Amino acid sequence: MVRRSGLAVLTLSLSLLGPAFAGAQDGDKHVYVTVLGPDGAPVGGLTAEHFAVRESGKERQVLKVEALQLPMHVAVLVDTSSVNGVPDETLRSAVVEFVERLAGFNQVAVYSFGDRAAPVVSFTQDSVKLRHGTTSMFGWSHQRSHLLDAVDLALRDMERLEVRRPVIIAITSESPESSGRTAGGVIKRLIGQSVAFHAVSLAGGVGSAATRVSKDIPASSQRMGAMIAAGEGDRERDQLLQQGTAATGGGRQRLTSVMALRAALTRLTGELSNSYLVSFSRAGSTRIKDLQVGIMLEGVTLRATAAPFGTR
Repeated sequence: MVRRSGLAVLTLSLSLLGPAFAGAQDGDKHVYVTVLGPDGAPVGGLTAEHFAVRESGKERQVLKVEALQLPMHVAVLVDTSSVNGVPDETLRSAVVEFVERLAGFNQVAVYSFGDRAAPVVSFTQDSVKLRHGTTSMFGWSHQRSHLLDAVDLALRDMERLEVRRPVIIAITSESPESSGRTAGGVIKRLIGQSVAFHAVSLAGGVGSAATRVSKDIPASSQRMGAMIAAGEGDRERDQLLQQGTAATGGGRQRLTSVMALRAALTRLTGELSNSYLVSFSRAGSTRIKDLQVGIMLEGVTLRATAAPFGTR
């Protein structure tokens, strides 16, 4: 028997599920759901009786809950900003290992966003091609990043492919952000394309403004420089990392050292590999409004992403 003493509820916005199901006829509707325990590990073994789905306050019948085994199209975006063109080998080896592990079951593409947002390897499962491309993209001296531009570039590539389970993962430092796009516009596109956006942030990591500050500069001047560096671009990036992950069923990990990156990427791999396909019943073809996904468990974190229209 399921213990129903607690209910974790995630509310998906109207815009999130509107594009995914617009025009759908009677039949099953789907949401991709991940459940994380208090320790951050995925919770397995859940069934339909654990979940609840409501729309505009009305209960929807959960028809089936099964392990999500649909391969992903994963765009891995890497901040290649560096100091004096010297790459951090810990960063590079962790990223290469992560990309190769993902490619065992999924289509993976790699993008860099140091000097500019640029494709490195198109979607493929070829581990040799991915290793070569990922290894060779480091080593240039860039002092600014273009995260929002990179997300936009990956979204355009995914849109052309009409992928069934799109995921974008950004590995970003705190280099000054120089993209010309707004966070609001990028988040809207993520939601419209049903893309789960995850981010791993390296605070003070490779290429960060903090690492380039001379110790000879007075503390007051350093503080003023930090205020200037945290300009409009940085605010847009921070909004994307905070709101974009929350609104799309993704997550954000904030690290204080690049030494923690390998473990963080391993946790993310486990999360992506242990999700559920929640199917529920809904009549009609009108736009879905105010959808809530709940689970009858206490102390868990619930993440949900609408399945793109036409999936299954």
